[in-house]
Amino acid sequence: MRHAAWGRADWAEICRHLEELLPGSAPAITNYDLPRGIINATFVEGVEQEYVDAYLTHYAALNPWLDFWAAAPSGQVRISERDSPSSAFQKSEFYNDWLAPQGNMTAAVGLRLDVDSHNLIHVAWHYSAADAAKYDGPAAAIFEHIKGNFADAVRAAALLRDGVEHRLRFGALIERIDGAALLVERDRRIREANTEALASLQVGDVLNGAGGVLSLRDSAGQRWLEENISRLIGGLPVAAPSTVIRNEERIVRVSLTAAPDHAEQGFPALVRPRPVVLVVMRVLAGGKSRIDETSLRFAFGLSTAEVRLCEVLANGHSLAAAAEMLGISEGTVRQRVKVVFQKTGTHRQGELIAMLGRFRLSD
Repeated sequence: MRHAAWGRADWAEICRHLEELLPGSAPAITNYDLPRGIINATFVEGVEQEYVDAYLTHYAALNPWLDFWAAAPSGQVRISERDSPSSAFQKSEFYNDWLAPQGNMTAAVGLRLDVDSHNLIHVAWHYSAADAAKYDGPAAAIFEHIKGNFADAVRAAALLRDGVEHRLRFGALIERIDGAALLVERDRRIREANTEALASLQVGDVLNGAGGVLSLRDSAGQRWLEENISRLIGGLPVAAPSTVIRNEERIVRVSLTAAPDHAEQGFPALVRPRPVVLVVMRVLAGGKSRIDETSLRFAFGLSTAEVRLCEVLANGHSLAAAAEMLGISEGTVRQRVKVVFQKTGTHRQGELIAMLGRFRLSD
């Protein structure tokens, strides 16, 4: 177990040793993320691969034993025929289409070991209900004898995960990103942030990091953030990987990208590094190239909307990008530019931007 915990042996080897002790049995070591309803990792012996695949893709969500294990105390050995017999759900799809056809899965001895809320390790030693009378006692006795070693191995696997995450720090990389950059785990918990992100969190006009959890001040942006971080953490595609947020001072774009998955060296891990999402906020207007609005209004009689358009263009954005940032159609932007040309006595976008250079605010 110690070698498997530190990535120097396969967890499936432990299952093979258990199968040899009880002929015809099917041991399995599975890491469940019960809140999200997914399986992080599984190692099994004595089960045909087609049944393993079917469990991972469909039947795990139907497994009535998971409710029992979700409530069972960590570290206690349980016997299914005594504590939660499969006969109680014989009429279920799970029993009739997956459990019973295999012949060696209807009874079990099990052990739950917790890592954290998203990593519940379940060690299950399955066999047929017909063998339960002769297998329950020995299997439970073996589990009682080795459960301390199992608990130590699971703790070591969690420490290995923590060590891998430490080596996967992206600090130097995200410091080079143009904009406020943060790495967040599931539930939007902030793992790392570059200098610009820390400054933005301190200002708090767009980003908020109360309690170490990332949120956006804009309510629509917050809904977008929650939904899409959850999807990326779960390995799912997102329809809109970026959004534009406008407030009285600035227009910003917030973008999300799933960080690369850890490529395992050696044997598959029981407790994998936690997935993270890269969040980048870039200021589109009201930031790097700010316009002296008061002077510009006084000089040319521009409206607030026209000044905002000038600032977007002064930051090097196209008319199409300006339309997206300002939340108006491209046709409206073109009409507004024509008015600005008339008021400022310019005739082309390049000429306008050159003139606006006289109204830039110094840093």
